[in-house]
Amino acid sequence: MFLDRRSLWPHLRRWEEQAADRDGPFRLRFGTLFVADADAARDVLVDPAGNYLSQSGFFRLGRKSLPDEVRSEASRELLRVLARHDLPQSFDLDSALSEVTDRHGRLRHQHWGVELVRSYFAPAIAHRRHTEINVLVDAYVTSSVVADDIVGHVLRRSHRTVPAIRAGLAEQLDRLPAPEDGAHDLVDLVLGLPGGLTPADRAQLLQRLVLSTVGFTGVTLEWVVMLGIQHGYDTPAVSHAQIQRLVREALRLYPTAWRLIRVAATAHDIAGARVQEGEHVLIGTHAIHRSAAVWDRPLDFCPSRWQQPTEAQRRSYLPFGKGDGMCPANGFAVKALEHLAHLILHGHQGHVRLRTRNPHVRTLLAPPTGWTRLTAAPQQRTCRCPRREPAPHQGSSPL
Repeated sequence: MFLDRRSLWPHLRRWEEQAADRDGPFRLRFGTLFVADADAARDVLVDPAGNYLSQSGFFRLGRKSLPDEVRSEASRELLRVLARHDLPQSFDLDSALSEVTDRHGRLRHQHWGVELVRSYFAPAIAHRRHTEINVLVDAYVTSSVVADDIVGHVLRRSHRTVPAIRAGLAEQLDRLPAPEDGAHDLVDLVLGLPGGLTPADRAQLLQRLVLSTVGFTGVTLEWVVMLGIQHGYDTPAVSHAQIQRLVREALRLYPTAWRLIRVAATAHDIAGARVQEGEHVLIGTHAIHRSAAVWDRPLDFCPSRWQQPTEAQRRSYLPFGKGDGMCPANGFAVKALEHLAHLILHGHQGHVRLRTRNPHVRTLLAPPTGWTRLTAAPQQRTCRCPRREPAPHQGSSPL
């Protein structure tokens, strides 16, 4: 089911509907246990009883995570790397937009956000590195993050490109010494990891960090800008508070990380469902975020719901996961999204054209095929106030 390039969106919607009719976890038709309850999901992710194998989406080689102590230190070092750079100050939006806009002046969905965020995080990924490393990172973003994780061209292209990029990165990393005074970028971070890792191992870890930094954030930025334009947030009058609610609602309604997977280390029960050792458990973030038991009119886009969220809504909001496997840099990702979205929507008016109606779902949950066109807002103009945020019972569903 997952090997062709068709969108998985129909499956997600069907699982959401099945979850609404069940009282607890249930098995999908291919046997995997599906969890769509926030409390059960938190039990799995936080795992106080040690029922699941330790897992990381970023610090792992193949399916095997790095040792817990290495992951913990790497997560702390990742935060230090991001804190070293004043990314908002060093970023030139106009230049970045010109690089990701096609010859017709359009930002193509499922592409432009990742390319722009790659530019935004460039100093933190490979700061003042040799050209070859940045060329290889760019090639990885284009041939794997965009083509595979977002669009799903896995069967249309050979499998030689990504391994060749990894081999090139391994060759470059093998020539560099480990940092002596702390990591200055992601290259330093992987070079400084202990444990007798090979250059190929470090190259794989660098690729995973680029995917987590650029892929997830870039796709979410496309959602935020598209939804912002559709709902009148593309105005100089838009406030930072409105952008914050816009980002949170985009991550609720269209969580880029639409599912989280854990592997049982021992046989146990989840909310009355039996799980065997070695079995995979799929947590449907998208279904949890769209549960009518928690969210009023859950399919409606309504940023104002975040003015006074309930405790149940806070507990059910899991765009970055929870527990030890939670994205360690989620705070930086959100700040980047808020900063970039405010720059774009405050300084431009936009027009969105969709070629398909539904989101495109592969590894990431991406916007529908189409494009967005931005026009710079005049410096002096009559204030156009953003459309009033609808109350939760008055929301609108854009897709």
